[in-house]
Amino acid sequence: MGKLKTIMYSMCILMTAAGTSGAETVTTVWNASGEKLYDTGFMENMMRSGEGGAQLFDIELIENDAPGSGSSEKGVSSDIIWGSRQARKVFELDDPRAKGAWMVIFVRTQGKTPLHMLINGNSARFENWDRKDNIEMYRWTEFPSEWLKQGRNEVDFSCPDAEREEDGWELYLSRADEFADGGGDPAHVGETSFTSLDGGETWKESPFGPLGRTRAEYSIRLSLDRYVETGWIASPVIDLWKGDSRDFIVPQREIRSLRLAIEADVPEGAKVEYYFRKGSDPGPFSDSWEPYRLVGEGEKLDYTTGGADLNRRYIQFRAVLSTENPLVSPVVRSASLEATLEQRIPLHDNIHVVSVENAPIAYSSIPWEWESWDRPEFAELRESENLDEVIADCRTQFAAQVKLMGYAMRRWYPGGHTVEYPGWDALSILRQIDKTGGGGMCIQYNLALGGLCQAFGWHAKFINCVGHEVIEVWNDDYGKWLFLDAEYFDNYNADTETGEPLNMLEIHNRYLDYYFPDRPIDWMKDRIVWMPFSDGKEPPVLRGIRNRDASMLPERFDGIVSGWANAAFLRTVPRNNWFAKPTPRPLRHGMSWWPWDGYLNWYDQRTPRKRQYSWHTDRSRDMWPDLNKVYVDATQGFGNDRLFLRFETYTPNFSHFEVNPDDTGWKKAGERWTWLLQSGKNSLQVRAVSKQGARGKPSRMLVNFVDAPFAE
Repeated sequence: MGKLKTIMYSMCILMTAAGTSGAETVTTVWNASGEKLYDTGFMENMMRSGEGGAQLFDIELIENDAPGSGSSEKGVSSDIIWGSRQARKVFELDDPRAKGAWMVIFVRTQGKTPLHMLINGNSARFENWDRKDNIEMYRWTEFPSEWLKQGRNEVDFSCPDAEREEDGWELYLSRADEFADGGGDPAHVGETSFTSLDGGETWKESPFGPLGRTRAEYSIRLSLDRYVETGWIASPVIDLWKGDSRDFIVPQREIRSLRLAIEADVPEGAKVEYYFRKGSDPGPFSDSWEPYRLVGEGEKLDYTTGGADLNRRYIQFRAVLSTENPLVSPVVRSASLEATLEQRIPLHDNIHVVSVENAPIAYSSIPWEWESWDRPEFAELRESENLDEVIADCRTQFAAQVKLMGYAMRRWYPGGHTVEYPGWDALSILRQIDKTGGGGMCIQYNLALGGLCQAFGWHAKFINCVGHEVIEVWNDDYGKWLFLDAEYFDNYNADTETGEPLNMLEIHNRYLDYYFPDRPIDWMKDRIVWMPFSDGKEPPVLRGIRNRDASMLPERFDGIVSGWANAAFLRTVPRNNWFAKPTPRPLRHGMSWWPWDGYLNWYDQRTPRKRQYSWHTDRSRDMWPDLNKVYVDATQGFGNDRLFLRFETYTPNFSHFEVNPDDTGWKKAGERWTWLLQSGKNSLQVRAVSKQGARGKPSRMLVNFVDAPFAE
């Protein structure tokens, strides 16, 4: 027995030596400009810098009113400035430096004459505007940033030419007793807002000012053109076996070393730090990842690692940018990676890829929160509203979603809320309707529709557009978000050529091409909603329906429907878990001009950022992340008749994967699965399944397998 062990041990040594001598050294590369990093990876407080770079976000909002701002059911929520009645807002600035400065106000009604400002003793004013052409009820105006100073900045507002209260400017207030539901701390509310009743001779702080015993802040904000203090940008997950290759199949490889190089511009007063992490799973949110660790700083990173210190197939890097001078920002210019690997097995040439539908997953940088699949309210909704019967005859997921839209539209007659504004979950809305017999507007229709969809496992998210609230639901038939509006029958917008339903970003881009083909929107001047058709030319969308009842709307609205008509600006709240977490949320959303600052706001080259908000993105994946899709990674081993697959997905409430080889039927699979190939054509579909049974759009692949002798 001892002799046999010796012989076997000797054979192992010989085989290992032969394998090593036959190994091929392979180099994979991955390259990206700073802008490509920004587009494909992850970020916070960052933006494009131009010329292919990425820099810190360059607008900073100074505000302390947003959590409680808006129309309140608890009492007074506005203050009229007229005659000798004046308002004061105080801004404390540690650093007053800025390239530009803008004052922002939220107005319930504008005055008959201009609203005057005195900024640290310097005069400026808000002009009146034509409400026929511009319906927005917030205003901003620029003033010289040199007027600002370190420490206390006093801004006084007056309308001395208004001889009557009804001729003055009605400014919104933010009540302390509304702060908690909006996500704020009421402890210091009122300390920076003052009222004068004698033309500025004397001033009273909030407790004795605009609201008597209730503390409040004026909804007045300061927008500064300057860089935020810190932000970060991270790469997508990089597969060292592939680098930036798009090949579907890659041989198994052993990683020996890598070199990561990053270049950045770092002006005086700024800083860039570089971090690196490794993992054994391609999903960026997997628990397999080790923590980020600092590997360098400065204008250049040249980091090498290998052996036991690397020993992982997947890596990510992150650059953390910061500045002590708000007038300058570091800029990440480029990143490159080169990995050296050993490949003992050649890529078998008897497996030919015919076609692949297998796009990488578009992840959001935003930590979206999704409602848990096992909420008891979902079962209650399906039973009490008889929803299973509503969609019983639907052959497709989209048909069912349209049916639910029709059901929600028929549930009550539209009307704005005046009392007892409901929560944002579907049950709260429906119970309120049953309780009061009415009183629900666009946001209630569409939040209710979203809840009905989620009861079947189809995630929905709220979209606030211009003067309207709609819903988008993830649809697995099309593998994307789709716009629906339950305030009208069968209302969705579709492509004129294909008839494919559209999401709000697709509609927005068509809107810009139609109305603003060669310039950005001017929010303070342009008319952006209920726009007439250009020279009688129909818009490039098929509309689900025109007005439900033309007699309900002014004549100028005739023939115009939501979606297309409201698509100039888009924002969302990046969560749909209203059952689990009723707050924070905006105060009586839709009853005032959206002063809450928890929205994620869209911008692009023709859609400027809105200065009343602090949270923006121009990365479509942040507001429209991929759900329920599967990315399939295929590798080859020693055998030339099989592929080793690994599945990656971003599926809220994920349950399991399913595979369908050669149309033999769907069967359950784990995240790793071996595809055993047979002579000729081999097809495979892979999809993700949620715990509510929602099945994602399949990834598809087709290969031809040619019988060949087993490689020795």
